[in-house]
Amino acid sequence: MNATLGRVVAIGGGHGLSRTLRGLRDVAEHVTAIVTVADDGGSSGRLREQYGVLPPGDLRMALAALSRRPERAALLQQRFDGGDLDGHALGNVLLLGLLAAAGGDLVAALAQAAEIVDAAGVVLPCTTEPMTLVADTASGRVIGQVAVARARDITRVHLLPDPPPAVPEAVLAVSEADVIVLGPGSVFTSILPNLLVPGLAGAIASSAALTILVGNLWEQRGETEGLSLADHVRALHDHVPDLSIDLLLADDDPGGLPVPSARDVGCAVATASLRAPTGGHDPQLLGTALAEAAAAIPA
Repeated sequence: MNATLGRVVAIGGGHGLSRTLRGLRDVAEHVTAIVTVADDGGSSGRLREQYGVLPPGDLRMALAALSRRPERAALLQQRFDGGDLDGHALGNVLLLGLLAAAGGDLVAALAQAAEIVDAAGVVLPCTTEPMTLVADTASGRVIGQVAVARARDITRVHLLPDPPPAVPEAVLAVSEADVIVLGPGSVFTSILPNLLVPGLAGAIASSAALTILVGNLWEQRGETEGLSLADHVRALHDHVPDLSIDLLLADDDPGGLPVPSARDVGCAVATASLRAPTGGHDPQLLGTALAEAAAAIPA
């Protein structure tokens, strides 16, 4: 498919964002990924604690998704087995080294990594300041992204110690975007940590871009158990009242989360076949559906 989406900013983290980015490579003229840096688990958590750096895992996954070189993308994801590096992804260690070479400039390190993997776009963190995700739940306060992902009955999430400044390049990308894509992904641990960065949230609110939320396929054990797609949209608006979502793109499989009406979510709703046979969103189906849905919305 020829590029039809112009300049696209995709916001999120983890596997959901990576699938969106893989789909956007073929339908967008330019892609910027804005990625959460709240992770505190696995290899990212270990590197964060040991070296005092921002967690590289979600950034690595975004780079791999945008890479035009499958063999280099695979190398980024390759994990060490045994020894001091056991469990670390090669891409995480590479980013750690590039960060040191760049004198601690994460944006510069990511630009260097993008050149190495021949990325079809730009990868940026939402902030370069350390942040910890905290959730208020019916059972009390939960601290850290891993713990929040496992929590139930979440009423609100916060960033500590203070809301951090947005990366200027990310704010600029949002201001120049034709389309902004949120998700798919964990509402409280992948999407909202980005939107809780005030400068980024303000840029999205001021943007004239078409904003599309890609609906999740099913409930996520823990953080979104019992929540509908309409509840997901309400959670985003509760946390970011100025957020304007123009379109909810949902999977049309009747076995997934029910598709809400436009009245339920306060925006247009479009459906398409989005699910991969192996589970999760299919990148190619998602890219095509995003292009078709955007084309159907009046300018």
